[in-house]
Amino acid sequence: MRRKHLYLIVMVFSTVLFLVSCGSAKVYAPVSHQYASIKPNSTAHIVRRGDTLYSIAWQLRRDYREIARWNNIRPPYTIYTGQELTLIAPYHAAKKRNRTVIKSTKTVKKQQLTKKSSSNNKKTLKLSWAWPINVRQVEKDRANSGVILIGSPGELVRSSESGKVVYAGNGLKGYGNLLIIMHNEEFLTAYGYNKRLLVDEGSVVKKGQAIAEIGKDSKQRQILFFELRRHGKAVTISQYLPKYGR
Repeated sequence: MRRKHLYLIVMVFSTVLFLVSCGSAKVYAPVSHQYASIKPNSTAHIVRRGDTLYSIAWQLRRDYREIARWNNIRPPYTIYTGQELTLIAPYHAAKKRNRTVIKSTKTVKKQQLTKKSSSNNKKTLKLSWAWPINVRQVEKDRANSGVILIGSPGELVRSSESGKVVYAGNGLKGYGNLLIIMHNEEFLTAYGYNKRLLVDEGSVVKKGQAIAEIGKDSKQRQILFFELRRHGKAVTISQYLPKYGR
């Protein structure tokens, strides 16, 4: 009888330990939201939690409108977890472009070029870029196509221009806590390696508004990853932003 009683005590104690350990794992187990980068030569992508059309296009260095067009996605460019996206131009679209008759008249070409140039200049002039931090030094980011800005302890990261936050999270491997802001149909900026994000995805921000807290690198330097893209392609920062003072 005593042996049976002891056996029951051991079984109850073991069950309690098992339940406690299971509960603890659910609460305290670290969860990583970072995903492997989409390969440049990928032809399709299954949308994951946290993905946006802009973050996908960012990884592929493509214009988000291209991917939207290939998948018949219209503004506001909403995508859904589990959705399969085509990452290359459909065959019929490419074939149609090849059949397009190019007007050969020099006058027409000149008019089109002038019109396009004027339109681009008009859009560019609407934006007046500012550095997101008080820059002490600029370094090329070897892993990515942007730059590393070295700032000061406790500094706040500010939006380089007014725009809408189209990505806020840490799902893109190699960028840490990242923000992507769309300023118009041409330009996007990205702010990575942040300690903490201060704005949410979908927020409309003003030029100079605090959007994040600057982070640190392995050398304990206060750094910010910063990149400016036009039509999905990275551009030279110095061509758009004013000279910074040390």
